[in-house]
Amino acid sequence: DEAIQAIALGCASLTSVNVSGCRNLSDEGIKAIASCSLRSLNVSCCGNFLTDESIKAVAATCPSLTSLNVADCKFLTNEAIKAIAAGCG
Repeated sequence: DEAIQAIALGCASLTSVNVSGCRNLSDEGIKAIASCSLRSLNVSCCGNFLTDESIKAVAATCPSLTSLNVADCKFLTNEAIKAIAAGCG
């Protein structure tokens, strides 16, 4: 999470992030990277600690998001998907 938070602070114009397979990444890391104007986010196979909270933050702060991969994120529910549908695009 600390590394991804540092990237978010230092790369404010970042538009694409692929952290697939980072199994220790938590909601805090994703919320930090959501402060960038992301168009693409891949958090597949990061399912150990990610919850709806992080995806709702992405939906609220990344209206230009066109690609999201949440494969194998087992703690996400329909609420996260509804938030993405309502907040992006």
